[in-house]
Amino acid sequence: MIAHNENANSRAVRGAVRYGEALLAGLLRCGHCGAKMLAQYPRQRVIRYQCSGYALNRDQSCCVMFGGLRADLLVSEQLLRCLSPLGIDAATAAISALEDANVERIQQKTLALQQARYEVAHARRQYDAVDPSNRLVAAELERRWNRALSAKADLEVEIAVLEEAREHPITAAQKQELLDFAQDIQRLWDDPHSSPEYKKRLLRIALREITATCEAETIRLVLHWQGGDHTQVEFPKIYTGQHRYATGHDVVGMIGQLARIEPDARIASILNKNELRTAHGKCWTAKIVCAVRNRNEIPVYREGERKDRSETSIREAADARGVTPTTIFRLIELKQLPATQICGNAPWILRKTNVERYGEARTQVTPPPRSNSTKLLFEIQ
Repeated sequence: MIAHNENANSRAVRGAVRYGEALLAGLLRCGHCGAKMLAQYPRQRVIRYQCSGYALNRDQSCCVMFGGLRADLLVSEQLLRCLSPLGIDAATAAISALEDANVERIQQKTLALQQARYEVAHARRQYDAVDPSNRLVAAELERRWNRALSAKADLEVEIAVLEEAREHPITAAQKQELLDFAQDIQRLWDDPHSSPEYKKRLLRIALREITATCEAETIRLVLHWQGGDHTQVEFPKIYTGQHRYATGHDVVGMIGQLARIEPDARIASILNKNELRTAHGKCWTAKIVCAVRNRNEIPVYREGERKDRSETSIREAADARGVTPTTIFRLIELKQLPATQICGNAPWILRKTNVERYGEARTQVTPPPRSNSTKLLFEIQ
């Protein structure tokens, strides 16, 4: 561990933990040329890992380069998956450490106070034994005595403060909070107050090295654990013009389908009810939906568009048949009336032909069966 903290030989070892948000700095090594990978910060909140082999040979292009945020996230998930079973034990040890910390510190300060009292008594005896006519020696001994008295007074104040804090031990609520954190280590890891330096130390304790390779459009990371096991993770490359704040293809497709039956404000309400969030983790609004539509060339909803396609809503179908919307809902649940729904909380869409066909079937009166004379004679007998 100490040898890996040597920055002078950083090309062969991991180097000491440094400041910065890049969690994999020092652990990554290029799988093509064997050189260490550098952690770079092109701009704020942006991390990039790049092979350092190009610095030694300028005629050669960079072997592998990729964004660091996704790599940090994937590796952190692998680490937390391994640490989850140890969370409860760590929380129990933390509770015991908090309860015993003050006791141990008071014992240390008490021993230091005993030593300080001895120093005060020793300085006093030396001052009493000096010849008063020797003013130079007497003044020096007096300064030593005063210094010992000052140190003794400081220790007494510190012990008083520790004794006061000892009267307020860790509460049951604090114990429960530690246990809750142990059951959800991901929340503790993602806490904004968690220092990146501590995360890097945990990663270096668990991981020996990470090998990165680039194959076509895929970045492959091989995690070499300290125990000798290996884990492989992969993720696609991000090309120029792409970024992490991009709306998912499934959400864009859902907006494209909803735009054919609802305006932007209603689409935003449906997405929020389904607990879907934007790429920045915010709630949807009509302006954001409009921006996504324009970016993906999705036309806006036009009033009367559904009627042109012979489509109708539940309320319109209920008004046309003279029944309540609840009746139409029940028919849809019983699968007696075909209807489609794009996603949860979206309106049901029915075809006018299906509504009319079902209405005609309901209005038709089935004639009674023709009587059979033989059967009738049998029933009479």
